[in-house]
Amino acid sequence: MFRINHSDAIELEHQVRRMFNCDRSGVSGLADADNFESRPMDAAVMVVSYIHAKGLHHSETQYDEFLSKYDTIFSYPDENDADHEVGNFIGELTEIVESYL
Repeated sequence: MFRINHSDAIELEHQVRRMFNCDRSGVSGLADADNFESRPMDAAVMVVSYIHAKGLHHSETQYDEFLSKYDTIFSYPDENDADHEVGNFIGELTEIVESYL
């Protein structure tokens, strides 16, 4: 199973917490770096779900490419140099969050 390092997971936690305006372990305990270490896509799904739930999206498919790209990378880490892509994932997710704050 692919895992990201804890400092990267902390950054994902920070972005989710910013989006949801919650404390550590907010959103029923899901906004937590310990969760994101083994499930980094949860952070992206949470952010995109929030955007859709609040009706902030521009189209129903606005983030499909982003989600699909990184789901493939993290599902097949050896074929996609996932360790290298973690930084890109965090950067793109941060841009998404910042565009709504």
